[in-house]
Amino acid sequence: MNLGLVCSFTGAIADFDNECPTFEKDNVLQMRMDEQNTLVSHTKLASQGKRFINFLIDQFFVLGLAMIVGTVIGVVLVYYFPSQMYLLDEDDKLRDYLLGFIIALIYYSFFEGFTGRSLGKFFTKTKVITEDGKKPGFGTIFIRSLCRHIPFNHFSFLNHDAIGWHDKFSKTRVIEIE
Repeated sequence: MNLGLVCSFTGAIADFDNECPTFEKDNVLQMRMDEQNTLVSHTKLASQGKRFINFLIDQFFVLGLAMIVGTVIGVVLVYYFPSQMYLLDEDDKLRDYLLGFIIALIYYSFFEGFTGRSLGKFFTKTKVITEDGKKPGFGTIFIRSLCRHIPFNHFSFLNHDAIGWHDKFSKTRVIEIE
């Protein structure tokens, strides 16, 4: 900051005011940037209605998955650990929340990580992309899945652009596809 404008190539203090006279434009890089800008500008963000339908469908599948996991846990306890059956009788909201959190995290990370789409997105013909139009990596999808558990996140996509907090924090968007 104290040096002023510094050349990113040489690291020396710049000997120009606005533009470097020896700058050479990289045409390949410019072409890639133009393609990305075209891709993002030609995609249509998913509407609030489609986002809401995605949410409902995904909640249905997460609930079904939770019922299956609960049944498996019950069967395992009955056959292998019958003395631990009391664990299912206790009303433990923290345990239930953590189990739901883990199931939803696995559900969204698995489907969106491999395909860019949850089951709800398959039905509504939408998918997740990064802000620059690329397929998100597993790290990005994992952050996106974690952010879904921020309180009131489900209402955050109801703003005018239908971009939720889990989209903003993970730098992703949900778009319509054909």
